[in-house]
Amino acid sequence: MVPVRYPGVTSPMEAFAELRPLRARIIALQGRVRPFGPDYLILDAVRKSLDTAAYHFTHEPDFFTLKSEQSRHGETGG
Repeated sequence: MVPVRYPGVTSPMEAFAELRPLRARIIALQGRVRPFGPDYLILDAVRKSLDTAAYHFTHEPDFFTLKSEQSRHGETGG
């Protein structure tokens, strides 16, 4: 497979690994609002958007939930 380059994102795995705390905070906020209410759903949309962006750049379908040994690249951390 030919590696894909993204201008401005030299290391997608590293860039999205740095966003792990943000994703964790979004999930924590979801736990503080009414389940499946409007606030919950907008936070869910943000989390899913982050997951989708991570997949686009890293080609790891479950980037934020994978352990290094599960990653196709062996570079994610969970």
